Amino acid sequence: MAKPKIAILASNLYPIPPRATAAAELIVSQITEGLVKRGFPVTLYTAGDAKTRARLVSVTKRASIRDPKIGMENHKAYEYIQTSNAYRDAAKWGAKVMLSHVPMVSAHFAAFARSPFAYAQGVSGRAKFPTVALLHSPPTFTDSAVMASAPAQKYISISNNQRKLAKDAKFIATIYHGVDTRSLRFQPNAGTYLAFLGRIRDYKGVAEAIATAQTLRMPLKIAGPIGDADYFARLVKPKLSKQIQYVGEITHSQKSAFLGQAMATLFPIGWEEPFGLVIPESLACGTPVIAFKRGSVPELLRDGKTGYIVKTVPQMIAAVRKIMRIKRLTCRREAERHYSVDRMVDDYARLLTKLSK
Repeated sequence: MAKPKIAILASNLYPIPPRATAAAELIVSQITEGLVKRGFPVTLYTAGDAKTRARLVSVTKRASIRDPKIGMENHKAYEYIQTSNAYRDAAKWGAKVMLSHVPMVSAHFAAFARSPFAYAQGVSGRAKFPTVALLHSPPTFTDSAVMASAPAQKYISISNNQRKLAKDAKFIATIYHGVDTRSLRFQPNAGTYLAFLGRIRDYKGVAEAIATAQTLRMPLKIAGPIGDADYFARLVKPKLSKQIQYVGEITHSQKSAFLGQAMATLFPIGWEEPFGLVIPESLACGTPVIAFKRGSVPELLRDGKTGYIVKTVPQMIAAVRKIMRIKRLTCRREAERHYSVDRMVDDYARLLTKLSK
């Protein structure tokens, strides 16, 4: 039986796949390439410099962030142009389902595309396929209003906790992100330092990680892009030393060594993060995680088995002191069983096939 044609709509702001820290673009690439590998005809709608084996349709030659004429300030306009073009092209191509990674944009087009007005205007060729959108971030108050008012589009959450902020949206599945357990190599022996991997800004908890390491007099290695220069200058840079090191942004190929050679990964987040990708990445390397009880953490981490879930810096300090009780092989097996890219792609393949009928 022939597999259904799948249209995948992504932002054209950042390159796909990303070179380093960009979780959304990484997931877009993994899903797209995974579906192609499984024999699905796939068209990817994103910037023209994307690297993919899928059919690629673009309205910009390169990612908007790389184009000085577009950049961050003007990329939204091109995102709307791209979405309009995607629905028109997908209808002509014969797509059976659209997977959107720009939910607040496609919400409006999903409704319009199936209306007689769209056919009359020739905007979409009157698309007969459903749209399902993947939420990469916590929905804002405005996002929730849009989701509730656009019933033509259904939604996929990346954690159950994420749904709490959009109770009126039509969620049809929760699919956890996957990580590449092949490239993230298992390290059976614990290192001597603590690791922090993530964007450098207040709600990511870098200052709390530093306070933990300083109290314990343990080395801390910090990796990730600087998302808030003022925060870095005030609360991170003055603390840097031989003990507290900032190694900059690292690539995906460097994550195995960075996470795998650590004693533990610290994840003291201060916001409702929908899916902390660094948790399964660390577990895949065999390194347990100590995380604050926020967002999806209780769904992703088994307290006392793959790390510890805490609420304060003093509790995080106490957890580090007993971290050697956690078996690194248990962490690795947890990642292989629940958070592999293959499991994630299989989940999307089943859901999209079902929606296409």
